[in-house]
Amino acid sequence: MKFNLLLFILAVKLKAAAKKNADYKKHLGVMQIKVLIRTADGKIGRLFIFDKGTFATETGAAYSADVALIWADAATAFRVMTSKTGDADTFRAAAQGKVRIEGMVPYLQWFTDGVKLAMK
Repeated sequence: MKFNLLLFILAVKLKAAAKKNADYKKHLGVMQIKVLIRTADGKIGRLFIFDKGTFATETGAAYSADVALIWADAATAFRVMTSKTGDADTFRAAAQGKVRIEGMVPYLQWFTDGVKLAMK
C-alpha cells in the first residue's frame, strides 16, 4: 500500500514538474523512453512514459519498458526509495539482491537525474 502510494505521488510530482519546472522540462527534451518501477511479483507497479517533452503514467506492472527497476518486495522498495541516504541504500539493496535493473541502465540514470530536478 505505501509503495503504491509512493509511486502515485512520484507520478503527480513528475507531471506537475513537466508543466511548471523549466529545468525539468529541459531535461525531458527529446527523449522517448518508458521506465517501469515494480515489485518482482508484479502486484505493484507504475509505468512512466516520456515522449519528446511530455509525460504520462500508467498504473500496473505488466508493461514493456526500456528500463525496469524491479524490487524484491514493496516494503524494501518503499524503505529504500524514501531513504535519506539515497544511492547508498539503493546500492546496498542491489548487493543484497533486493533490487535489479532490466533494460537500458543509462535510461534509469536519466530518470533518477530527472526525479532530482523535479523535486527541487
